[in-house]
Amino acid sequence: MSSEPRSDLPQLPFLWTRGIAARETMYYLDRHRIEAEPLLEKAELSRAQLTQDPGGVSVVCQHRFLELAASEVNDSILGLHVAAEMDLRDIGLLFYLSASSATVSEALDHLAQYAATMNEEIRLEILRRKHETILTFQHALESEDPRRQHSELITLAFNRVLRTLTNRDFAPSRITFSHARNSGLKELHCILRCVVEFAQPTDSWVLPQRVMTLPIVSEDIRLLEILKAHGDHLLSKRPSSAGLRSLVEARLGSLLPSGKVQIAPVAKQLGMSVRSLTRHLAQEGTSFGEVLDHLRHRLALRYLRDKHASLQQIAWLLGYSETAAFNHAFRRWTGASPSRVRNLKDTFTRSAS
Repeated sequence: MSSEPRSDLPQLPFLWTRGIAARETMYYLDRHRIEAEPLLEKAELSRAQLTQDPGGVSVVCQHRFLELAASEVNDSILGLHVAAEMDLRDIGLLFYLSASSATVSEALDHLAQYAATMNEEIRLEILRRKHETILTFQHALESEDPRRQHSELITLAFNRVLRTLTNRDFAPSRITFSHARNSGLKELHCILRCVVEFAQPTDSWVLPQRVMTLPIVSEDIRLLEILKAHGDHLLSKRPSSAGLRSLVEARLGSLLPSGKVQIAPVAKQLGMSVRSLTRHLAQEGTSFGEVLDHLRHRLALRYLRDKHASLQQIAWLLGYSETAAFNHAFRRWTGASPSRVRNLKDTFTRSAS
């Protein structure tokens, strides 16, 4: 049985995921009539966050939810059971990119290239040798929080994807996991159908070379180009791995003109509780108020360059209900009024020309 994640959590950076594994685990609990809400709450997640396509949830929270679920149902290989039941199409873009590829080798290249559209924690590396190909999953996050359910879930899910898309029944030559395991070994080996080693340096799969050349039965070159363009767009817009601050700023940028600059709407958009957002920002050495203040300062200087924008319009764009409040904040930031700074910039521009 998995041990429950500790409440005295280490100070970890915010890493983003679409939460597919958590969502599928929640659905698994639903199908088996097991109450998911208390476990979601302990993991600082909610059903709405996982089902309403949020901007992203915390990788740590997802891992924690899977481990809590495994402990609750007394199933040490819950991740494998979830992966065995899930509809593979629910994986989303990565599934359809693979389904449109020509061969297994090409499908894996697309998985490696676009994995960051789904999860910023894991980077897939491909090493091709003469008789085999090794897929290594490098984790950006090193923590004491267990993630074995998640690692085993994605291993079986993507093995199922490759078998389904090639209409061939095969298994990897070998699988390694970085986590240790001392229970459920017999069933695990029966499910994965290959040599499995635990407590290894990395998570990896080894595929025989004959598998790499297998054709994908649903190959669609035109659809593949459309999906790759969509994937490229998502990669260009993905959250920065530098931390949660950039995510908060991105959400605030769209909320400022509405005046909804409280923490609750931002936390909701990010698929987090207010408590969780506050804690993660504190771990990065900042606060919601500080992020908001710095963003307003930066945007104010940018908007003042536009001589057609009135101070009243700029105040509105920054989420201030009154121009006086904007003037007060700007003096605090710069020691001068917005109109004086704008006039100085205009004077400098004229003299430079």
